[in-house]
Amino acid sequence: MRSYTIEQDYLGEFLDAVNYDLEVGGDDPSHYFYIGLAKEIGGKVLEVACGTGLVTLPLAAQGIDIAGLDIMPTMLAQAKSKAEEQGLPVRWFQGDARNFSLGEKFNFIYITGNAFQAFLNNADQRAMLGSVRQHLAEGGIFAFETRNPRWADLVTTHNETEWMTYTNARGYEVRITEAQEYDHMAQVLTYTLWRRWCESGEEKERVTHIAIRYTFPQELIALLEDRGFRILHQYGDWDKSPLTKDSESIITVCEIT
Repeated sequence: MRSYTIEQDYLGEFLDAVNYDLEVGGDDPSHYFYIGLAKEIGGKVLEVACGTGLVTLPLAAQGIDIAGLDIMPTMLAQAKSKAEEQGLPVRWFQGDARNFSLGEKFNFIYITGNAFQAFLNNADQRAMLGSVRQHLAEGGIFAFETRNPRWADLVTTHNETEWMTYTNARGYEVRITEAQEYDHMAQVLTYTLWRRWCESGEEKERVTHIAIRYTFPQELIALLEDRGFRILHQYGDWDKSPLTKDSESIITVCEIT
């Protein structure tokens, strides 16, 4: 069986942080879910795999004492720049979620943007959960979401399909297409993305790759229990509706056992 890791050319997608924001930024229901949890729990908050702060900053704007951790310097630089522009006192840390050590504990830790799926094998999942557990204060809460594995989504499409078109930071219209391949043994879906635009009469192209691991519901329960977590709630959507076989997401809230 093929082994997948984060280091296998799956971080190139996050080198262009400014255009990343233009592609995926904007208001999202997840912001309100995590804001609500943070206010309910109180105390210090840490977002793991915070990226450019798309969720970190809305929490900070609510007066929440929050810090962000990410492996990519490019993403953190964009997050810091936006925080400074908005006058938000966020603390930023560069580190690998699988083995970070900040020397402090947090009342609430969360991972969003389906970043849980960036941990592509069992060892990486366990390591990340172990690091999170070490940084949770007594009575602390950990929350995250992951896409619910649904067979219709787990397919291979060798032909390019349209994803989106947007205007990048330099004012050029960029067309993005994608193809995907699902490895049933590893439970990993890999994407190849092509970004194409015309600049000064010359055709430009940028190719990146993304890999995401799908964890099935019963597998997820066993993984969390093995790493010392007890599930408090699982939802199928940001409105806290029940998790069902048709839910797009598995949103999990848990505590240390």
